[in-house]
Amino acid sequence: MKKVLITGITGMIGKHLAKLMHDQGYQVGGLSRATSATRYMSVKPFYKHYQGDIMDVKFLRMVWKEFQPDVVFHLAAQAYNGESWKAEDTTYQLNIQGSRNVFETCLEFSPNARIIPACSSAEYGIVPDEMLPIDEDKTPLKPLTPYGVSKAAMEMMARQFHLNYGLDIVLPRLFIHVGPDHPPVTALQNFARQVASIKLGLQEPVMKVGNLTSSRDFVDVRDGAKALILLAEKGISGEVYNICAGKDWTMQESLDILIKIAGIEVKVETDPALFRPSDEKVLLGKTDKIEKLGWKTEIPFEQTLADIYSNWVERLSK
Repeated sequence: MKKVLITGITGMIGKHLAKLMHDQGYQVGGLSRATSATRYMSVKPFYKHYQGDIMDVKFLRMVWKEFQPDVVFHLAAQAYNGESWKAEDTTYQLNIQGSRNVFETCLEFSPNARIIPACSSAEYGIVPDEMLPIDEDKTPLKPLTPYGVSKAAMEMMARQFHLNYGLDIVLPRLFIHVGPDHPPVTALQNFARQVASIKLGLQEPVMKVGNLTSSRDFVDVRDGAKALILLAEKGISGEVYNICAGKDWTMQESLDILIKIAGIEVKVETDPALFRPSDEKVLLGKTDKIEKLGWKTEIPFEQTLADIYSNWVERLSK
């Protein structure tokens, strides 16, 4: 039985990935910070849990020596693009130095393991219209946000470990993964929380929003987790793969769908405080490369939004 270790296992992607791999017969282990203990409790039966921080090298060495993974999914990060403007030091330290700690530990204790670090579409930055959809092998990396910079640095470092030390690393560039049970720190989650609050009578029918003109290629986290497993099994070492839907939705379209799902009437007000210092106008990926391995999205975006909305109704009703 292969052993899979997931850093950031209590995050949105990590917990879906853990469940899928457990169901497929893998022995699963994972680590997360002590501050995520409440999220950990909901999935405790599925894996061996280690509570600690990837900034702590002594902790990482203890985990790797004990668990001896065959596959490592490195998902632990400051994972929010918008939040990185307010937490630049944390973003750089955790996503760059923390990732280096993970790679160094893999090199020392599991040099033959396959490593899947979560790279990001935020690495692309502003892409000219003539280069859309984004081809992972042709589009240059010009990150715009602190988060994007940190992920580009992490990916380049991972490639260095692959080229110089022979680590078996596959590089997925994750476009925006969305789904239930996520904090309201992204636009879609914030929209859904407000819409659910209005539906339940907890908020006046007025919504505060930021930039509604940008468009994003959204991936349901349940589809994304399957893509990560496929890369662990069939991805080519050293190669980069977009994990995306191949379709973009404007934030306005996403908001309209949520309002329609809830069956409410609202007044939408623009709040300058919700705008970022700068923003990518369009993020739209090309799916050809990963589809050749046998993956494609299965869950329609409208269903994802319905599930996110229902999840917020449930959370706010408790």
